[in-house]
Amino acid sequence: MSGEQQDDIPSINDFLVEEEGEQQASQEEQQLELSEDDIPAEEEEAGDGEEEGGEDEGEPDLVEKAPLPASWSKEDAKVWETLPPDAQAVVARREAERDKYVRKVGFEASQTRQQVETQAREVIAQLHDNHAQALAVYAQQFTPQPPDQRLLYTGNPDDVLTYQRQDAAYRAGADQQQQLHQQIAQVQQQANLARTQAQQAERGSDAQRLKEQLPEWFDPSEGPKLQTELQSIGSELGYPVELMAEASSTDILALKKAAEWRAKADKLDKLMAKKMEGVRAAKEMPRMARPGVKPTRSQQQASTAQRKTQAMNNFGLTRSGDDAAALLFERKR
Repeated sequence: MSGEQQDDIPSINDFLVEEEGEQQASQEEQQLELSEDDIPAEEEEAGDGEEEGGEDEGEPDLVEKAPLPASWSKEDAKVWETLPPDAQAVVARREAERDKYVRKVGFEASQTRQQVETQAREVIAQLHDNHAQALAVYAQQFTPQPPDQRLLYTGNPDDVLTYQRQDAAYRAGADQQQQLHQQIAQVQQQANLARTQAQQAERGSDAQRLKEQLPEWFDPSEGPKLQTELQSIGSELGYPVELMAEASSTDILALKKAAEWRAKADKLDKLMAKKMEGVRAAKEMPRMARPGVKPTRSQQQASTAQRKTQAMNNFGLTRSGDDAAALLFERKR
């Protein structure tokens, strides 16, 4: 048989390819064919769905009405009732955001005003101090000298007149010295009063800041618990108990941050302890020798003491919650 005749004879693969193509075409035709009975059924189901949807849409959703904003008057309540619930929710949210912004700006303005007043009182106190010092220097330069009593016993009438003049000058100088000392005391009293007012204003501003950022500190029920917790944190950080009553808002907020960090650290310790239970329960792997020389116990103690000292110095400089938490962590290690 020649080569051309062999090429004309189909092989088994050709029959298989043709058969697979016919089967694929038949399946595609079956998928594209739709009976006329199926189409109305789908349309009827769609129509039923639209009717059911229409019934659902006919029932309005019950949306809770927002309360009347505090800035609205009683006359505005009638207009408020005419608004749809969605509009009431938007207006109430915007009113709350505005009130929050106004309180924030008002608080910042109050803090700025109190800071300026405190600085002004400190400047006034310093001016009074300078004035008192200048008066004291002036009083020392004009110290009156008492008259010479020996002039009374010389028997010379001119010496008696000289004594009288010296006595008059001495009395005038003494009166002037007394007035200067009274003026110095008055100026010092004014300086102390300015400083007292500055301290009182600073305490008021500090209390207002604490009330704005930590309102639970003043809560009758939560306040004592929080104070006890922060006193415990403060004692661990080196705060004496008697100084906690005079702690500033910066210190209290830093202690609050440290308490939050310690709570997170305790949760992490519990989680790690739970994970370590599974590790201990597993089969212990053979230990691998680590390269290098292991530090001695004295070196480890020196390194630990150095870290604690550095943590204490950082907290003393910044009084921040992060440094307080770092100091607590080093002390618990």
